[in-house]
Amino acid sequence: MHLIFLHGAPGVGKRTVAMELSKELSFPFINFHHLSALLGPVFGYSTDAFNSLRDDAYKTIIDRAMELPEDGLIASFTYEPSIPVDNFGGFIQAAQASGGIGLFIGLTCETSDLKDRVESPERGAMDKVNNFQALEDQVSAGVFELPKLPGPSITLDTTGESPEETVQNILAMLPDDLKQNMVF
Repeated sequence: MHLIFLHGAPGVGKRTVAMELSKELSFPFINFHHLSALLGPVFGYSTDAFNSLRDDAYKTIIDRAMELPEDGLIASFTYEPSIPVDNFGGFIQAAQASGGIGLFIGLTCETSDLKDRVESPERGAMDKVNNFQALEDQVSAGVFELPKLPGPSITLDTTGESPEETVQNILAMLPDDLKQNMVF
């Protein structure tokens, strides 16, 4: 099974791009943000209980997905320091052991685009970060700075691109065997 992990700061387009990529590759998509939205109100965000449950759930979800007949899985996440990135190394190794590939795709965008995206009214309705100044403060403090990733990684700047254009740029970089189930 192939595993594709889209990551980046809030507002760069992870969910939107992942949904489009999911359609193109016919891979299911899981948005790990939804898991945080479920756990946070009950256990408190970034508490020991939250982190432990989140990490266990990530592992269980990926392990069970590896047993499915699908050819791949797309997952999105926003890195923050309590996420043990080394766990993702195990996911990448599992994908490789199954004959697939594991790949990290980092999404970025320029500050002006990020501000417009974060402040768009629909983000608040989706329980997403919608305060640009608070986000900018976190970015400046290095909250979303990734350590070295435990697997192959590419980074794309989504500034000025539609989600469809970003997906086409991703597809152009993927190995051919990963594209065999594309829907045209």
